[in-house]
Amino acid sequence: MSTLPAIESKYYLKSVHAEIDLYDRRLAHLNKFEIFESEAARAAAARKLSLKRDPLVVIAKRLVAEGVEYKESELPRSFRPEGVPAPVEAKPEPEAATPVAAPTENRSARRQGSPYAGTSLDWEKSVQHYMNNKSAKA
Repeated sequence: MSTLPAIESKYYLKSVHAEIDLYDRRLAHLNKFEIFESEAARAAAARKLSLKRDPLVVIAKRLVAEGVEYKESELPRSFRPEGVPAPVEAKPEPEAATPVAAPTENRSARRQGSPYAGTSLDWEKSVQHYMNNKSAKA
């Protein structure tokens, strides 16, 4: 944790909840997938993560008790009741925009004139000259 005092707002609570959720996932992975030489080593590793997680839980509970607002969807999995899935926030559907008239022809297939036509930078003229000379030699 940082040495500077954190501004205790809903954004700080959201980041604390996210960090608690990270530790929850790390503990679950440790208990389920990590390979240890003994159960004592597994317990020591779990205790080490729990010691980092516990102060965050205390901070989060204190902020909630102080009335800092939060969304139910941002709660860590360990704070939710057992068997209850995470609530999904309903996003308001954007209003249908006015339909844009479909072009009658493909714009990329349409032949466009060079802005350099008639200048020394006109490459089309040099390509045409090359093609004429090539066909004359063949």
